[in-house]
Amino acid sequence: MQKSRVKLVAVLMIVGLVVILSGCASKTSSSSTGTSPVTSSGTSSAQPFKVAMLVTGPANDGGWDSAAMAGLAKIKANLGAQTAYTENVAQSDQAQIMRNYASEGYNLIIGDGFEYSDALKQVASEYPNVKFAGIGSEGTAPNLAVMTLRYGEDGYLLGVLCGSLTKTNKIGIVTATPDPTGKAEFDNVKTEAQAIDPKATVTIAYTGSWSDVAKAKEAALAQIADGCDIIIADCDVSNKGVFQAVVEKNVQAVGWSEDQHDQAPNNILTSAVEDMSTLVYLAGEYYQNGTFTGQVYALGVKEGAQGLGSFDQAVPPALQATLKQDEQSIANGSITPVLYNPTTD
Repeated sequence: MQKSRVKLVAVLMIVGLVVILSGCASKTSSSSTGTSPVTSSGTSSAQPFKVAMLVTGPANDGGWDSAAMAGLAKIKANLGAQTAYTENVAQSDQAQIMRNYASEGYNLIIGDGFEYSDALKQVASEYPNVKFAGIGSEGTAPNLAVMTLRYGEDGYLLGVLCGSLTKTNKIGIVTATPDPTGKAEFDNVKTEAQAIDPKATVTIAYTGSWSDVAKAKEAALAQIADGCDIIIADCDVSNKGVFQAVVEKNVQAVGWSEDQHDQAPNNILTSAVEDMSTLVYLAGEYYQNGTFTGQVYALGVKEGAQGLGSFDQAVPPALQATLKQDEQSIANGSITPVLYNPTTD
């Protein structure tokens, strides 16, 4: 009987110990596998926020879209976002592609260029809980921001360059479509070139495509035949066509978006560098840290987001020094180019 009581007590003690241990295990499990830690953006660290981007040309165009893609890659690497993109987007498809991304749970959708302005405004109104950002676009909303450069600063610098170096007094520009951002740049090219060379003329050719290399080459050849000895190439991947033309005819070109000197080392004077990657990345950073608002964010020479790239030896050292001084003067406000002012409605 005594042994039975001892056994009963032992069993009860074991049962009690099991209950206590189970309770402890339950509390530990709740602490480690409950709600995941929340980042400053309000997103779960186990479920990264999702960012999608639309680009008009090839993602590897060597210009505007390539730079934007570098910003998207930085969002993925530095902010831990899940990213996706669609390239070669036709204007008629923009809105539907954005809707698809919004329906798939993407938190931030980016349109890379002025041409996305209308689609961004339309789809942002349809999905008020999704954030949208336009790179160089126009129009804001509570959930739609504009990430832009101070368009006109690079044009000012190129006007000084081209006005100083043209021997025929004829400067050509090959671009894809007319838009206010380009107009601000090209107006400054003309104004500053003529301030140096009053006889200088600036001719603009619109090819209608950011990716048709053949059309860009044809436009550049026509300008060269008309006497232009410097061609500014501002048409993304189509810049390659301009560079082919200037090499064939042995005249000079200026690149745009990235430092493109190595694409035609003997014929590219310099490039108007636009660091679109910074604009794209900041849209993601602002979303993650909770500061994203429907406003215009503008960056320029002062912030290192634009300026001139490497110079060819055909640009005299004295002119290089002048241009570098002009960059500093733009940065400190002593030179104030006429800038594009995007609308906010």
